[in-house]
Amino acid sequence: MKKSGWLLMPVAFFLAVNFSVSPVKVIFLSRLIYFLFLAALFINMRKFNLSQILKAVVGGVSFIIFSYGIIQKFVLFPLYLKSFSNGAPGENVYMEALVERIKSGRIFSLFRLPTLYAIICAVLILFIFHYLLKSKSAGSAGYKTGIAWTFLLALGLVNLLLTQSFGGIIYLSTGVLVYLLLSGILKFKYLAPILMILCLFFSLTIALRYSEARKMEPAALRMSNWAQAARVLASSPIWGVGLGNYEAVVSYFTRADEAKSIYAHNFFLQFIAEVGIIIPFFLAALLFSLRKKLKPLRPREGENALYISVFFILLTYNLIDIGFYFFPAGLAGVVALSQIYPVHEYKRAAVRRRYAIPAAAVFLAALLAVEAYSDSCRMEADILQMQKQYNEAEIQYKTSLRFNPTNFRALIGYASVKFYREEPAEAQKYLDRALDLYPDSASAHHLQSRIAWQGGHPWQAFFHASHAYRKNVINAEYRNWYLALKNNLEKLLDQVNRKEKQ
Repeated sequence: MKKSGWLLMPVAFFLAVNFSVSPVKVIFLSRLIYFLFLAALFINMRKFNLSQILKAVVGGVSFIIFSYGIIQKFVLFPLYLKSFSNGAPGENVYMEALVERIKSGRIFSLFRLPTLYAIICAVLILFIFHYLLKSKSAGSAGYKTGIAWTFLLALGLVNLLLTQSFGGIIYLSTGVLVYLLLSGILKFKYLAPILMILCLFFSLTIALRYSEARKMEPAALRMSNWAQAARVLASSPIWGVGLGNYEAVVSYFTRADEAKSIYAHNFFLQFIAEVGIIIPFFLAALLFSLRKKLKPLRPREGENALYISVFFILLTYNLIDIGFYFFPAGLAGVVALSQIYPVHEYKRAAVRRRYAIPAAAVFLAALLAVEAYSDSCRMEADILQMQKQYNEAEIQYKTSLRFNPTNFRALIGYASVKFYREEPAEAQKYLDRALDLYPDSASAHHLQSRIAWQGGHPWQAFFHASHAYRKNVINAEYRNWYLALKNNLEKLLDQVNRKEKQ
């Protein structure tokens, strides 16, 4: 057996151990499928030169998401605020959260959060900057394309600025400087003006978020999340808490005065906290053993300076945010690495005849697509439930569970719909399934407590309420319900004691 094969054996063994200690097994499997998909995608994509394909993809994707970002800021946000001006936001938590996000003015285009959109902006802007420089060097033939790339570059910079993301400016600054150095474009006399331009963008971002910047809130958020990750790691340094299970345990290590997040805001800290220190050691040894097969191109060969710079952007992102746990960032990282470490020409014909890895990539992609669709239906159902549209929410929850019966969030949501529609037996059935998958779920125990209280089982209700409260002491709803039950039971005990004394 080859050396790399021997190293895979302990990785597989310790992953099996890590699976056994994971409190939520389905999250482990979901995250493992995701990382295996990225690995299979890398193996397949390094067989091909993606330069021409990427130029078309970058141009099309950039135009769509950058244009939508502008529309979102100047058209959709004002319309939403106007439609909510009649007091509708107070009707449910979702509306209130949506209005607060819109009022911040931070765009997120097609993504969930401005910080996630910022990393995509930074990567696309660097690609566009590279293609713009290439079109300039093409002379008159590249004049028209140069105008198009200039337009997209300006559009991208405006979008990045409107995300108001400090991290986004840092990512882009890192990528641009690395690119200019590796490509040989940057001369010392140009360093000062380039840094001034980057500082200007950073200053504008500070101005847009001055109230937060003055208090150093972004830095304080990162420091508190890193401290939480360190505590999670210290709780199980050898075996870890389970791949993907950081979100399931971090609340136990979050203090009341700290920022609450299910992410460590540092990919490496979170990954090591999840899998322990042994698996990363063997993965590093595996990569070292493959160093002769993974020969990178030189920075100035083809577009390698671009891909290395993109990877540096993503590396910076991994240091201060969720990194490759965010699928678009993971995909961008795989694309960059596949072109930095290509299969050499004389080996490509033989490698392309191997069908196992492409088939595995397609199979894993299908699993991820089904999971993503299921979760999309679940999120839509959550919104409908908060708007008290229970019939529509029930339909969406059923669709979600049809595609992924192990979606414990959908099971809890569906159980809550049944509870609000006064069907406790049905609610209990789905809640039991959710607790089998996620025995420590705070939301499931909270709902179980409500069902038990309505069913006339106060002590059982208190047990589940205390479990939910211990799991998430920061949540006001869980805390208030726990304290209310505690006070009621204390009064009940006082009455019992008085009767016994009489």
